[in-house]
Amino acid sequence: MLKLSAVVKSFGGRRVLDRFDLDVAAGESVGLLGANGCGKTTALRCIVGLARPESGRIEVGGLDIARDPIAARRRLSYLPQHSTFPATLTVRETLAVVARLRGVRGESVDREIAWCRLEGLADRNVARLSGGERQRLAIAVAFLPAVDLYLLDEPSASLDPAASRLLFQRVARVKAEGRTLLFTTHLRADIEHLATRTVFLRDGRLDSTIEHDQPAGARLFARHVWDEDNQDDPTPTHADCTAASFGGMK
Repeated sequence: MLKLSAVVKSFGGRRVLDRFDLDVAAGESVGLLGANGCGKTTALRCIVGLARPESGRIEVGGLDIARDPIAARRRLSYLPQHSTFPATLTVRETLAVVARLRGVRGESVDREIAWCRLEGLADRNVARLSGGERQRLAIAVAFLPAVDLYLLDEPSASLDPAASRLLFQRVARVKAEGRTLLFTTHLRADIEHLATRTVFLRDGRLDSTIEHDQPAGARLFARHVWDEDNQDDPTPTHADCTAASFGGMK
């Protein structure tokens, strides 16, 4: 479904992606891990076409994003790390505009409002939303079109545990439909509840990959997100508290 081959992207003389290779099969949900500045967001932006690689090839459903960008982008939807919407539009109006732009039926707006628990906010201006409420709107916008590939950059950012649970349930529905996801995160709960496979990006290249299970996911975090010496630190993290609050929900 998604293939990146020897992708190179630099900023200010620094090579952020260094011949980066990644294959994501149809129906997979792949978590992309890595330290800040390692190239996770850059990789997503290159797939979407918001950043242009110096070399390499990116294909979405067999379509080259450089040669056939419009057709390739029709097959994906993108949740950026920081979403911006017109402040004077309401939640419902924002979704309606996106629906028209993406050729989505109007009833899909009501569907996303319900699934993302935005009913009480539907007629509120974006300017009056909290950070978590804006993130729920951004999630609704991302899942509004029924596409083959969803790209999510830190999808749990700003979400409280209840809203995170809604995200996990929404992704579970998308996965059940056989659609493909690639997402970045620093939260163990995201990996445990969203990923079928986890890959790690280091110095612009694919460092390691594992088929997902909870013990392996925990080891990957111990190795790459914390450091090995601190993996037995009993101090609970936000991710630990979030995961605990879901009672092990899958």
